[in-house]
This record gives sequence, C-alpha cells and structure tokens, in this order.
Amino acid sequence: MKIVDGDKVECDRCESVFPIADVSLLEKETNRDYERVLCAECLGAVGVPKGYSLRRDITHLAG
Repeated sequence: MKIVDGDKVECDRCESVFPIADVSLLEKETNRDYERVLCAECLGAVGVPKGYSLRRDITHLAG
C-alpha cells in the first residue's frame, strides 16, 4: 500500500491516487502479507476472489 500525503492512497491496480476513505483493502485470508488497495472502479472489475476478504474502512491507516 502506498500512502500519499498522509490521507491519500494509490490504487494497486490503476495507480490513481484517491482519498483513503474512498478505497478498499483486499486481503488474502490465509496470508495477511498479501494486501491490495483498490478504488471502487477496480474493485468492481476484480471483485472479491475466493479466499480473499475485503475491508472497506481503512481510514485508521491515515497518518
């Protein structure tokens, strides 16, 4: 996850920058080291594959 200016984050798929409140975090359930930040458009294209979980609120990561 690439945090920009403390309250924005770069989508791991399209590489656009969004406010942290507007993105979701896709995680591999068996391996918390695999995390991908996705904007709403990319999440719609990818969905949540089997074996993954989705966290919609990651605002606690802003710094």
